[in-house]
Amino acid sequence: MSTVAVVAGMSLSVAAVVPGPRGAHAQTLPDASVAPLANPLPTDAGVAPIADAAASSAAVDGAVRETVFATSEEVPGLSVRRGRSETVIDAPMEVVARAVTDFSTYETIMPHVREVRVVHRNHADTDVYMQVPLRGSLGAVWALVRVNVRRTPGRLELVGHAIDGNMERFESTTILERLPGPTPRTRVTFTLLALPRLPFPSSVFSREMLDAARTVATNLRNRIARTLADGG
Repeated sequence: MSTVAVVAGMSLSVAAVVPGPRGAHAQTLPDASVAPLANPLPTDAGVAPIADAAASSAAVDGAVRETVFATSEEVPGLSVRRGRSETVIDAPMEVVARAVTDFSTYETIMPHVREVRVVHRNHADTDVYMQVPLRGSLGAVWALVRVNVRRTPGRLELVGHAIDGNMERFESTTILERLPGPTPRTRVTFTLLALPRLPFPSSVFSREMLDAARTVATNLRNRIARTLADGG
């Protein structure tokens, strides 16, 4: 699902993992009145770095982490690299699809997201508001992400980008593919590019995108495992 990662002292993982072409006009949220980021931001401001959060989140064991392949990709015109993760989940695609399209629960998958609201639905597009609070009186990083869901036989694709917010750029894709075989398996591919307006080197952002992509895949695997264990 399309579910934000901040950097070096703060952590931003706005996203989802998720989707859509720029269509209808951006909407103003009733209470999206968080303070805009100061620019430049002090280098010691923020919440725990994403790598630390990933290490401490919801008892993720080493065996699960080894099943997630994460890498980074070049983005034309940018020195920051996009994060990419791929994993195979031993579950029917329909089960995984329910999780990645349950946008209101993205805080369980996207690292550091503390508030998620579905603002508007229009056919294949869903506008999702996500917020990552910062320490002290620095306000929050937030984005209104338009998620476009595309379904074809054996495949589900969620493509998302920010249509409003205080980020420089936000883009994500989540692709589910049904794998052949005697048991139900689903390949999940996730990519993320999230650029807050912060004065840090591109290498720092690239590392955060890589860590965020890995964390999203790991959290999704854990969520599906719990769903299956509960009989879902």
